[in-house]
Amino acid sequence: MKNEKLNLQLEKDKIRQEILKKRNNLSTEEVEKKSDLIIQNLEKFIKNAENIMIFMDMKNEVRITKLMKLYPEKSFFIPKITDSKNREMKINKYNENELVLHKFGYYESSSSDFYNENILDIVIVPAVVFDFEKNRIGFGGGYYDTFLKKVREKNKKVLFIGICYDFQIVDEVPTESHDMILNFIVSENKVI
Repeated sequence: MKNEKLNLQLEKDKIRQEILKKRNNLSTEEVEKKSDLIIQNLEKFIKNAENIMIFMDMKNEVRITKLMKLYPEKSFFIPKITDSKNREMKINKYNENELVLHKFGYYESSSSDFYNENILDIVIVPAVVFDFEKNRIGFGGGYYDTFLKKVREKNKKVLFIGICYDFQIVDEVPTESHDMILNFIVSENKVI
């Protein structure tokens, strides 16, 4: 059992490193162009939503924060790690004046005004790798799986949408019982 779990982790790490290498090699122009196409593909979901959770993109991640300029009438929320031991995240309303740099290199809110996740219509989910069954491999912390499980238990209607570049979608990723399956994956050329 222990060996099985270790093998699964090693397999995930190998896929993660492979895809991160490709993502890190993207030019700024490629990131911008592909991000714009992904955002266009997200439009049909965004237009009917009011409260949207995004993440603060960093390095060569999809520039999802562009959504805020495109949809100023929507309410955007960002995650904040509140309990590392229990892999817990809560949400703050996005406010540019409250952003602080987290030790992992992304921005989060300095505010301790948290909102109830039940208000969310959409959660935009980052990952390193997705598959055609809408599974994901993140950075390995388990924060999103814990958060998505909590949100899904309270709100069956919320949409979990993974965003990525085409090359981040593989045939199959190794999964564990606690891994959450998303509703949709959106890339520059696909909606799964």
